[in-house]
Amino acid sequence: MSSRHDITFENLPTINRNLVLIEPTAVFLDWARRFPNVDQKLTPDELVEDNTAYLIPEQDGDPDTWLKRNFRIIFDIELDGWCTERALWPKVKSFKVFKKFFSVRFCSLLIDLGKGSIDSEYL
Repeated sequence: MSSRHDITFENLPTINRNLVLIEPTAVFLDWARRFPNVDQKLTPDELVEDNTAYLIPEQDGDPDTWLKRNFRIIFDIELDGWCTERALWPKVKSFKVFKKFFSVRFCSLLIDLGKGSIDSEYL
């Protein structure tokens, strides 16, 4: 049995998923600053220091197609992280509004350099 220390360039372990990285934009920050528990001095650079990454099924085509079908759950998770009162969320949660609130980056190659198995937890 090999350990992760035995990983070489010739045998990189990959994960059969793609990754979507969500970065809040200035529009999101303007919305978030409406709430008293949000630091009013928070800058856009500070806001994107720690983002949420989502593992999604491997995409054969354009990953934006997957995102258009599934953005609502990501939108809800991101908004809920800042405000749990749904009445204060944007009234319209269209894909166009989502793209104003977040910039999105996709990664198609995920290399696992960690030790041990990957465990799932539920929030």
